[in-house]
Amino acid sequence: MIADKDIKDLAELLGISKEEALKLAIKEGIKELRLRKAIELYATGKKSMKQAARIAGVSLAEWFEIARERGLLVQISPEEIEEELKTLSD
Repeated sequence: MIADKDIKDLAELLGISKEEALKLAIKEGIKELRLRKAIELYATGKKSMKQAARIAGVSLAEWFEIARERGLLVQISPEEIEEELKTLSD
């Protein structure tokens, strides 16, 4: 559970209201949890790069950067490359 003091401290640090701080904390927390799960699913081979990027809510280009930063082996099929190129050209 998020402590009221933590939210108050965050709000003061960011110069925003407690309500805004709580919303921001929830939004950022959800984003981080989705990213962590996407990395886990990709690293275990349960999801493709494109699927993991969707789960994380990022573009395939952003996923490449995340994979590089985290030391993940980048595996992309020719079909995924073709799909991505088609999407970019549309």
